[in-house]
Amino acid sequence: MNSLNQVVSLLELSPPPFIFINAPIASNFIVQSLLSALQEKIRFVHIDGISCFTPRLLYDTILNGLSQHTPSWDDGCRNWSEETANDSMDSFLHALKSLHASLCSETRVDKLPLALVIDKPERVKERMPDLLAPLTRLAELTQLDVSVVLVSEVRWEDIRPPLGAAIDPYYVDIPVPTKEVIIDHLVKVYSEYSQNSDIASTSTTPSPYDPILLQTYTDFIHILVDVCFLYTNDPHEIQYISSARWPGFIKPVLDAHRMNVEAAEDGDEVEFERPSTEVLLRLTRHFKPSLSLALEQLYPRLTNAADWARANESDAASLAKDGIILGDVEMDDAEEEENTVNDMLLSSPTRPRISKRIQEQKIAQDLSSSDLKDTLPLSASLPRLSQFILIAAYIASMNPPKSDLRLFGRAADDKKRRRRPVKRQMANAKPKSGPAKIPQRFLGPSPFPLERLIAILGSLVEENDPIASEINKATSLAPDGLDFRIPGERTDYEVTRVGVYASIAQLTSLRLLVRTTSVDKLDGLSAMFKCGSGAPSSYEVILDLARGLDVSLPDLIWDNAAMG
Repeated sequence: MNSLNQVVSLLELSPPPFIFINAPIASNFIVQSLLSALQEKIRFVHIDGISCFTPRLLYDTILNGLSQHTPSWDDGCRNWSEETANDSMDSFLHALKSLHASLCSETRVDKLPLALVIDKPERVKERMPDLLAPLTRLAELTQLDVSVVLVSEVRWEDIRPPLGAAIDPYYVDIPVPTKEVIIDHLVKVYSEYSQNSDIASTSTTPSPYDPILLQTYTDFIHILVDVCFLYTNDPHEIQYISSARWPGFIKPVLDAHRMNVEAAEDGDEVEFERPSTEVLLRLTRHFKPSLSLALEQLYPRLTNAADWARANESDAASLAKDGIILGDVEMDDAEEEENTVNDMLLSSPTRPRISKRIQEQKIAQDLSSSDLKDTLPLSASLPRLSQFILIAAYIASMNPPKSDLRLFGRAADDKKRRRRPVKRQMANAKPKSGPAKIPQRFLGPSPFPLERLIAILGSLVEENDPIASEINKATSLAPDGLDFRIPGERTDYEVTRVGVYASIAQLTSLRLLVRTTSVDKLDGLSAMFKCGSGAPSSYEVILDLARGLDVSLPDLIWDNAAMG
């Protein structure tokens, strides 16, 4: 922050008329750091380019801020100047001169330097383009020691007024905040906040922001910055994530201290001690996975810090599993809770077999999409329709397109075409000349269009889904004129619904299906997909799915000889 210290020194000693600070990252952090550094050194005012969206608001904000006047309801929300100081630029300049003279008489100085710190000046140019050039020349127009400081994420060349109306600024480039700068800022904020008497700790109710926990908080911030620094360099964003995770991180230590106080005899005072290195390592091992989750949900503001902290509060069982000592009482509760969970997950001999599958699917709903593929089998973690889609995708990836009609074609008399048996080559037969054909299984999955996947899916559902078979037996007429008495007509109608496309999109997000064409291209049913790497391309995994759905997968693979 040497550049920022240089700006403060310039404003205090010999202020230039116009300074432009380019902070491409964390401009709010730069503004607050600048304002805190200027406190009690120079008379300044902070102007937000978003809230001051009219000239009157801009003029009144500058005059009220420099005079330290706060409008109130008691006096009718009057501004500093009862005259029409906000009518035009000329009236504003006269009011500014009058204010400067009044301040000089109060402080008994001949020249009092003033500073205007304008945040987001690009918004001022968008709404009030005629005011940006006069603001840069404010010292020239008023003949006062006034410095205008613009702080923006946009470079000056992009917001400079045309035709050279504005003077050239004293340009300052703020580098990206380093890890050390972010850590120092967060530790400083913690130190200032811990001095507040309203949150001071007592022997019975320790606070997460007790000054004795400063070193522990510093170690926690080092871990948090290492996780977040790759994605954001804004200290305010990291501080927001810290406010959501730090109370839960230190809560086991505070609970242990509270239990020690309750267990102590009357008159014995239990001192609140900083957690040891061993306890800190256990806490880090337990809570570090949740830091990435906090970054994913809090940085884009998918939720707020308070709700996220309540939803991700660790229970006694998980803490005891990681070896975090909470005390005898809570350890017993943790063991009892863990045994209860294990008893619920393990099916007894008298319990129906379907209960285990329902329990696995319930656990799968609580897992994130990144853990879904590696934790549970696909038959337990995917809905029935998604399993049919994966089987259809595997068939489309491994079979040539010319085989679809022979394997899935249906005649008009509702008789499905069957693949003709392949003649086995005799052992003493003479091999054919020419290059050997490599089976598709060893070449990997091949791309296929979406319309082919839908067609194969319809045939699979028609032949192997008992629910669809019962529906198709009904002789009904669709509202839009489709005759569902025709074999396969209702199934073709059902597989083109939005739910099927939503399931395909979900499988694509889980990387079980891979889209090979551009997402931005509006290609409809001609979009190309293929099976994802790993389990979706494994014959054994898909065969296990097919057996669970009563699908005869070997009869549907064209090059089945290579599968043996």
